[in-house]
Amino acid sequence: MHALSARQLAPRLGALVALTPFAVDTYLPAIPEIATALEATVNEVSLTVPLFLISFALGQLIGGPLSDRFGRKPIAFIGLLVFSVTSALMMFSVQIEQLYVMRVLQAVGGGFATVVSAAIVRDLYSGRESARVFSMIAMVMLIAPLAAPGVGALILNLGDWHKVFLFLALYAGLLFVVVKWALPETVGPEARQKARGESVWQLLANYKTVLSNTRALGFLLAQGFASSILFVYITESPFIYMDFFGVSSASFPFYFGLVVLGVMFFNRVNIGLLKHYEPQQIVLGALIGQVVMTVLFVSYVELFEPNVYLVLLIQFFILGLLGAITPNVQASYMDFFPHISGTANALVGTSIFAFGGVMGLVMGALHDGSLSRVVVFIFMLSSISLLSLWWVAKVRFVNPAAPSDVGAQAD
Repeated sequence: MHALSARQLAPRLGALVALTPFAVDTYLPAIPEIATALEATVNEVSLTVPLFLISFALGQLIGGPLSDRFGRKPIAFIGLLVFSVTSALMMFSVQIEQLYVMRVLQAVGGGFATVVSAAIVRDLYSGRESARVFSMIAMVMLIAPLAAPGVGALILNLGDWHKVFLFLALYAGLLFVVVKWALPETVGPEARQKARGESVWQLLANYKTVLSNTRALGFLLAQGFASSILFVYITESPFIYMDFFGVSSASFPFYFGLVVLGVMFFNRVNIGLLKHYEPQQIVLGALIGQVVMTVLFVSYVELFEPNVYLVLLIQFFILGLLGAITPNVQASYMDFFPHISGTANALVGTSIFAFGGVMGLVMGALHDGSLSRVVVFIFMLSSISLLSLWWVAKVRFVNPAAPSDVGAQAD
């Protein structure tokens, strides 16, 4: 069905997945300038972040089943077209309400475009091989949110806030070419014909199939709470570095993005571990390690005067371990649903971004100007993720379910 190797496919799908974190984070440095231009407050402009995340989740929930029905590439084309056009229209916004409307439409388009990525992987691979591909894609998915603010700051140095949305429009246009010429259509004519024989409501009912599988739901919860740590970091990093430690705004992107090295390190370690262990075994060990590091983080902040470099080192491990957690959770979860992978991936995408958006808002509401409040919240997220994996997904180190067995299980 495909002539591309995993190493050829992964960076192309990774570039597609990066569309969303670029859309979320690239314009963060431009928020004050946008607020001034639109005669709005910084808080009013900042509301476009959770608005985007919620609308993006909606786009994935709709686009996933449609990609099972009409094919992966047509849905990606529609999403990229909507994303590119709305990004360009944002440059002409003169009122905050216009920005809100375009941001919602942009996010729905982004959801359509990116929901097909993991579905393509599941169409082509399973088990350890899918985990290896997901691991390579996760490198981009996890690095992009950390690098995007630096990209945005660079664009602002070369022009004004309009150029950020021009960049997003052009990036979506480039992805259109990639999807058209460099990605395979992985839903065959027979599968599309069978899906078209079903009503849209029957396709949407596939969500019930996914959510009624208790073990799969455990993986969804584990992913949602683990990835929320990244969004809390994104939300709170200006406070941590610039307010608490007094880092200059010019140096902030360096501190913000330094944990990218941790993601890269554990991503490469994960690829090596997959030669000897099952994805479920690896993710359990990684989540235990993350909880241990969050306990150390809380203890350090409560007992000592925090040092910015030690905080960076601890976050190197806490956030870096997501490089091993995310691809293995995704591969294990997707193995439950080989025949409705578009629908299943829509929910895992929702668990990442909707959970992240909500937990970012919760952290904002809990924020009291202390570092300890942030690290305790991160500890809670990591602990709930581990408990979801252990109690709900029933993952153990010994004798994990083989990929062929997982797909047959339904609780």
